[in-house]
Amino acid sequence: MSSSLKPITVYGHYGHGPNPPKVFIFLKLLGLSYNHVPKDVNNDPTLEDGIKHPNYTSINPNGRIPAIVDPNQNDIAVWESAAILQYLAEVYDTDHKFSGRTLEERTFINSWIAFQISGQAPMQGQAFWFIHDRLHFAKYGEKAPEHVVTRFKDEVKRIYGVLNTHLQKQKEKGSGYIVGDRLTIADIAWFPWSKFASGTGLDMDEVPAFKEWLDRMLALKEVEETYTELAPKEAH
Repeated sequence: MSSSLKPITVYGHYGHGPNPPKVFIFLKLLGLSYNHVPKDVNNDPTLEDGIKHPNYTSINPNGRIPAIVDPNQNDIAVWESAAILQYLAEVYDTDHKFSGRTLEERTFINSWIAFQISGQAPMQGQAFWFIHDRLHFAKYGEKAPEHVVTRFKDEVKRIYGVLNTHLQKQKEKGSGYIVGDRLTIADIAWFPWSKFASGTGLDMDEVPAFKEWLDRMLALKEVEETYTELAPKEAH
């Protein structure tokens, strides 16, 4: 990548959030320089370093992380992790190493990314919220109804079953990745949430092709570097 490029500003945070790592992993794979601006995820709009302060909602009106500002493209602000992956691919992955080379590949990649943001993330996020006492119970002082927990756990299981079946078909074709025969932004989009799938009660032995894929992703140097970089502050 050209040394004349200015570093991209990335708004993230230190911790275990599943969305910011997507951006850091892809930036590392692309060899792009960046500056990390960690944000406080407190919802207090008066907190200057917080995600709800006007100085950040002017960049991301939804007040969530991640977001980027690209000084190489007239300081364009991009928010939502899937949109950031697609933007970085369009602007900086010009040889399509991690993005679609053909209309078919681009369509499949976009379909799997859409499924990630409409299925995996919201269903797993709700499952975590209702299962773990530090979340729902801590806020409301009572356990979530069992049928609510079951509903989201079952949906998470269904979604990973869909991915497992697809990855098994990919394996039979000689591929270890979601689209085509190589790592793409579809894999990057799915990976960080997948890393914590077992926390919803998912039995990894029931999704062996998914587990193989997850292990393959965990072995990437850029993944290890990202989680080291974004480890909770107290661990630094």
